[in-house]
Amino acid sequence: MEFSALFRHEHAALQFSGGKDSLALVYLLRPHWDRLTVYHLDTGDLLPEVKDIVGAVEEMVPDFRRIGTDSLAWTAQHGLPSDLVPTGCTPFGRNLGFGKQAIVDRFFCCFSNIMQPMHNRMVEDGMSLVIRGTKRVDIKKLPAVNGEKGSDYELWLPIQEWSHKQVFAYLREVGAPICRVYENAVNAPECATCPAWWSEGRGAYLKKYHPDLSAIYAEKLAAVAREVAPLWEHLNVEMAGG
Repeated sequence: MEFSALFRHEHAALQFSGGKDSLALVYLLRPHWDRLTVYHLDTGDLLPEVKDIVGAVEEMVPDFRRIGTDSLAWTAQHGLPSDLVPTGCTPFGRNLGFGKQAIVDRFFCCFSNIMQPMHNRMVEDGMSLVIRGTKRVDIKKLPAVNGEKGSDYELWLPIQEWSHKQVFAYLREVGAPICRVYENAVNAPECATCPAWWSEGRGAYLKKYHPDLSAIYAEKLAAVAREVAPLWEHLNVEMAGG
């Protein structure tokens, strides 16, 4: 693997979510830990097994820093994240008396509770190189890399061309802990009870392993469904021609 990006900088930040890809980076860059600060952002809604992985990494690496946000308080104030957002549940719609439950799009919630706070900390700490475990198979369009003009830092994605199988094979090869959540469809480890990202199978996972969290998750989903379902029925009627 080409490490020239790392050696262009005196020190770099490795963003560790607690997921399998960023864990692979921790091990992949082990010979260079002295040049890295590992950052983890805790939204206050981590799965217990993800907390264990985060704790294990914190004990291993020489420089580990936590960034704390409160996604539960944020959603209570701004709205539950969802893959579908009824117009009546937006601030304007609710001001007109339509939706009862405030709902926001999932990217806005992730940006506010994860992406923006992490970015701000990178800038605050003066990091000139940021390393992430983003892979091409996980995202429609890779973020700009290698110091795109206007960026606050250079971005390096060492395993961007890896497959999921390659990541798992590498973790097993180096003897890394395999968190139970990695082997399920749940890909985003930051928020256990997030009622968005419906394709991940979070409901089945929580029901099987975390009944207490499953109840909280189901309550959030029900609140979203109460707002989405009537509009979905109207859409089906319109598609059928009235």
